[in-house]
Amino acid sequence: MGFLYNPFVIRRIIVYGGSVVVLLLVLSLGRGFGQNVPHGRSSSLWTFDGFQHALMGGAKKSSDRDSNLQLRHELADGNASQDNGNSVSDKQVVFASAREITPQDDSGRPNYVPGQLIIRFRGGVSHRRQDEIVDELGGRILRTLDVRHGEYVIVLPGGLSVPSAEEQLAKLQEVDFAEPNVVHYINDVPNDQYYTSYQGQSTELQRWYFNGFDGDSNLNAEAAWNITTGSSNIVIAIIDTGVLTNHPDLAANLWTNPSVAADATNGYPGDINGWDFYNNDSDPDPDLGDGSGDGNVFHGTFVAGVAAAVSDNGIGIVGASWHSRIMPLKVFTNSGGAPSSAIAEAIRFAVDHDANVINMSFGSLVPTRIIYNAIQYAHAHGVIVVAAAGNNGTSQRSYPASYPNVISVGGSGSGSVLSGGSVTNMRLRASFSEYGPKAVDVVAPAVDIAGPAVLSVTDQNDGMGQAGSPTYFIGDGTSFASPLVAGEAALLLSRAQELGLSDSISPDAIVSVILNATTRVDEDSVNSRNSGAKWAGRGRVDYYAALQQIGPQLVTAPAAPSRLSARPGAMTGTVELNWTDRSNNEDGFLILRAERSNGALDSFDVIDEVGHGVTTYADTTAQSGTTYIYAAGAYNVAGTNFTHTVLVTAR
Repeated sequence: MGFLYNPFVIRRIIVYGGSVVVLLLVLSLGRGFGQNVPHGRSSSLWTFDGFQHALMGGAKKSSDRDSNLQLRHELADGNASQDNGNSVSDKQVVFASAREITPQDDSGRPNYVPGQLIIRFRGGVSHRRQDEIVDELGGRILRTLDVRHGEYVIVLPGGLSVPSAEEQLAKLQEVDFAEPNVVHYINDVPNDQYYTSYQGQSTELQRWYFNGFDGDSNLNAEAAWNITTGSSNIVIAIIDTGVLTNHPDLAANLWTNPSVAADATNGYPGDINGWDFYNNDSDPDPDLGDGSGDGNVFHGTFVAGVAAAVSDNGIGIVGASWHSRIMPLKVFTNSGGAPSSAIAEAIRFAVDHDANVINMSFGSLVPTRIIYNAIQYAHAHGVIVVAAAGNNGTSQRSYPASYPNVISVGGSGSGSVLSGGSVTNMRLRASFSEYGPKAVDVVAPAVDIAGPAVLSVTDQNDGMGQAGSPTYFIGDGTSFASPLVAGEAALLLSRAQELGLSDSISPDAIVSVILNATTRVDEDSVNSRNSGAKWAGRGRVDYYAALQQIGPQLVTAPAAPSRLSARPGAMTGTVELNWTDRSNNEDGFLILRAERSNGALDSFDVIDEVGHGVTTYADTTAQSGTTYIYAAGAYNVAGTNFTHTVLVTAR
């Protein structure tokens, strides 16, 4: 059975996000749509008979792409191949050294984390000696796995390979073993209904832009999803027209505010899932309109789904980042524009509520200081900001896309069967997209994009269903290219988190990867001296190429903290320290102290360690009347940078 498609319920409307084909998937929606439901079958909106539920058809199949490492050495007694029956406790294991493990599997995925080793010390080795061994190697303990058994993940210094480090450690009698931090994968392709299903043609509805065809992998997402499908710890703020919070393809990924109680007294009472900055209330769902056109109603729901729809759930569509949380911040009503004040406030709300990525699929030719300042506030707090380049078909700058520290996303063409299924068109500029290096930083598909949506009052008046009902649309516009890049940013942040580097790789480094891990797109057909082969700036984003770059090599040493101050504490024998954090990629801070007596200064000792973003410390081990000199250093796997020192006498 083919894709449930009814040409009588397609319409085209004009919005900032481009023209949107409303593909109402209504043939099995049950009552009110003139369709009969077979006896014994559910008339649920979310159960569609006859759809392809997986890439290969039918139920989701397991993949044969697991890495099978070829071990060169087996046990001399033949235990590696002997058959000991069905008992799982009798299985024999042959461990490989790092030199026997290829750095990547046949699919190009890392077999182990570069720049890291797992080490276990023998019993009886003191913590001091353990630290000395790691220091002698030039490494640093990244994570303690089991302190009682001396098991740690260590980060290697630049220039020292995993095999070489393993061999050095294996020579030490204190080391039980050292081995690569091997990466384990699941192999998955989303089984969402509309990912591959359109009358049996593999180019539709979504796979053509996530995975391409005819030798062009487009976003190259399936290879990327074999590495990571995203994390629920990464939050994408969708500043838009509101999000239908009960949409079955979005609800499970909706952000829940952990600070509701605190927000009740600071201007945002009841902000459980987001905020409406247009109407100043706690309902981030879209306004359904008044029947006068209502062109904005679907937009935010659609954008949210493109970035992070619930995926691999057997219904609807797949989002770029399968598990990221969606923070809906509403700045539009059912029609018309959004004021700069609402947009700026929404940006600051997103930052203050720990969003990792902000998407803004709207624009103006007029820049404003209030939004500019809000964006710089976001950047200073490590938030990645992505925006649509605009749909005017010119090289003009649009804002917020053209502000500093915003990724401006232009649009490439369609490979969908809805537009002919042409790989040539897929490589070209979407006709409406802005172009040129002043207007565009990167490109993503912007034509025939599938997304979740909600019906407006105008839709209801047109006989398309009840206003407020969830549905799916097909849309064109850089509005829908932008969340594909926001979703990519979420994937990269998720990967950094999986590698234990989330605090060490700066957001600027992530942005640099997005800008440079790209595929060149074909020369633009527009006859303009500002277009040509580089119309899109740095090219079309490539999820897989970007994910391959996430690792310790991206880490730069954090800036030293500043304005360190020390004063006697309120209690005897305490000293209180304060400093300013000048970085956003430190793992934490080291607190150093030296004692001064009779004019002589003892050596500095590390007395404690505090976490990322902490800017205060209370030393409760000081001796009353003793003079100390303190320093604080920001550290990560790339290095440590210290402040100036301060002197204080404990009370």
